Amino acid sequence: MNKTPVSILKSIEILSPLSRNELELLYSYMNTEKYCKGETLFNEGDSGEVMYIVLSGSVSISVNTPDGKVLEIAEIISGNFFGEMSIFDSVVRSATCTPKCDTTVLSLKAADFYEFIKNNPIAGSNIMQQMLKITTLRLNKTGAFLSDIVTWGEQARTRAITDDFTGLYNRRFLDEAFEDRFAEAKGEDKYLSVIMIDLDNFGTLNNEYGQEMGDKVILAVVPIFKKLFRKEDILARYGGDEFTFLLPGTTGEESLSICSKLVKEVRKISLLKNLGGSLKDVTTSIGIACFPDHANSVSGLSEKADQALYKAKEAGRDRAVLWTNEVDEVLTKTGIASIKKRNLIIDNIFAAIVERDCFLVMGHKDPDEDCISSMIAISLLLNKFSKTVCLLIPEKINENFQYLLNICRYNAIELIHNKEGLPCNISTVFFMDTPKPEMREKFSASKDLYNNKDILKIEIDHHLEADSSYIGDRDYCFVDEASSASELVGMMAFKLKNREDIINSFNIQDLFSRNFVLAVLTGIIGDSKMGKYLKTRREKWFYRLFSNMFNEMLTNKTHKDSGNFSTMDEVFTELQQMSMHEDECFTLMMKQKVDISPQIASIIVTQKVIKEMRNVFDHDTIVTVARYAADSLAEYSRTLSLVAYYDDNKDSNLIQFRIRRSHSFKTLDLRTILKVFDIKNGGGHPGAIGFRIPAADVPDLHEYVKFLVDGIEKLIIGAVVGNTLFLIEAFCAVSLFEF
Repeated sequence: MNKTPVSILKSIEILSPLSRNELELLYSYMNTEKYCKGETLFNEGDSGEVMYIVLSGSVSISVNTPDGKVLEIAEIISGNFFGEMSIFDSVVRSATCTPKCDTTVLSLKAADFYEFIKNNPIAGSNIMQQMLKITTLRLNKTGAFLSDIVTWGEQARTRAITDDFTGLYNRRFLDEAFEDRFAEAKGEDKYLSVIMIDLDNFGTLNNEYGQEMGDKVILAVVPIFKKLFRKEDILARYGGDEFTFLLPGTTGEESLSICSKLVKEVRKISLLKNLGGSLKDVTTSIGIACFPDHANSVSGLSEKADQALYKAKEAGRDRAVLWTNEVDEVLTKTGIASIKKRNLIIDNIFAAIVERDCFLVMGHKDPDEDCISSMIAISLLLNKFSKTVCLLIPEKINENFQYLLNICRYNAIELIHNKEGLPCNISTVFFMDTPKPEMREKFSASKDLYNNKDILKIEIDHHLEADSSYIGDRDYCFVDEASSASELVGMMAFKLKNREDIINSFNIQDLFSRNFVLAVLTGIIGDSKMGKYLKTRREKWFYRLFSNMFNEMLTNKTHKDSGNFSTMDEVFTELQQMSMHEDECFTLMMKQKVDISPQIASIIVTQKVIKEMRNVFDHDTIVTVARYAADSLAEYSRTLSLVAYYDDNKDSNLIQFRIRRSHSFKTLDLRTILKVFDIKNGGGHPGAIGFRIPAADVPDLHEYVKFLVDGIEKLIIGAVVGNTLFLIEAFCAVSLFEF
């Protein structure tokens, strides 16, 4: 059964919000038209007053390129519309539309559409919104050429976007294209190279051989340009013998390689060989600069390319020169231009955390609340991965910050004063809240550390513009507008929360621990003066979020709830109370040490003891102290530690296990334990693992820990002597154990 025109209209996306009565009314304004294959509906450059909807068949949309060719940019099939720009604005057609087969369309004049809107404003508004949405998506998919046509429109064409003599783009088009391509490169985190080209001694050439020969030389280099560069590159004649090219998505080194070929190809032009003048060869000088390596603005990029061109001429011409900084230039910090770029940087940082070990965290000279807090916050985040973390701090520090630094004690974060020596195996440095390089801490090994290219430099900062400048490596600078560096660390934690692959792999359970939340909150309120100087909606949202998170944690504590903070003194008082509680909890937990193996120092916290502890300490304190106890015992035994404790019934019905390797014992990859014992609910890395087992599956925790220790000892022996028989025996031991 054939569909009626009204039912067909209902299936068209832009008209889907309309009721049947509204569709019938709209249809009354339309005309049905039939076209044969190849019969043009309208041509590029025609005036436009009609929009079309394809009922059956298909229509080819094509444009004329500057070199006279016809390029099909889209095909409109049944149920879609085209020519919609006549509805938005009375403009000339930017393309030619020709049926690819016998085609039936509905036509709607702009005047009739606005009459329909006048009588049905809501329906008309719905159509316009749908039309704009689909038109935008269509433009995003039509490629670079159509993007140029849309961006500059037919008005750009009437202004003669091409140079009549060479067929390249002209200077006016270049100026507009430069702004557009630069914005695209910055927004999408792409490279953009700018190439400036001068034909050498062109004035002399014209004087000796005449302008006609000069014109021949210019026309001779154009085919070489078109052969070596891509269709998406913007090739423009800037004036006379000067040319400027834009190469999207191309690094400076890649551009230099192309331009070096160009120099050789131009030198092969033989027009001057048999003439009697002093010039026998056609040569060219080329200057190249690239975003973001050399500048972060259009004017800056042009300036660097021009300076590189000047260097090429100074060096004797007939060459291409890529701009290089003769001094240690640094770029002014700017906000991250897009969500895509922000996610790329954060993902790069996460990858570095996953892959690397031994991190140094440092801030600026005379650190304030946000600097110290962000250092603590990122250290706690690194600690979730059981990584080795060292915190570099000044020898003298504000007394209030001592309580904040006490958080490090129970989270295996080593404090190093800037007068002390650094660990020799540091792989990565985090620079926190440091506006520019000269504000970095200075210490005996600082120069070697900063200049070592094998050490990754990651930067997290919220200071923009003015005299700020980048410190970290490219694509590892999480530098953006925020209330504080601590807020940016908080944002990273929320991103990490959605990375289930990382969360599961490293067995991260308490991502937003009380210590972490307080560190972030302290930095935010310290830099914003208790929230008074928050600027953006996002900053206010993060402040409320972390305030609410911490206040909720306080309500679950057994000691006095301090409620909302109103002064920094209240924050530091809370920090002091936390530190005292952790000391008490650690002392009690160490009393639960059991003597099972000299190699594997173990703690077993029974259900009875954990219930008593939960009457005094909150869940977060117990988790933090258990981690610290495992780290301490591992170093005490010089081999391994094992901490097992029941979760309180109000938290879960699981038994938590944490096994840690000392820094001096690297023979056994602890993940082997998870494989050998077939433990599914756990994870970690070579030096630390954690896992959980339902309490109902372990009738006797002491016996189960002894079983684990016995199996792990066999794995240690097997790993040390490299004898697979010990590993086989360990597997057999596991298979014989029954819960």
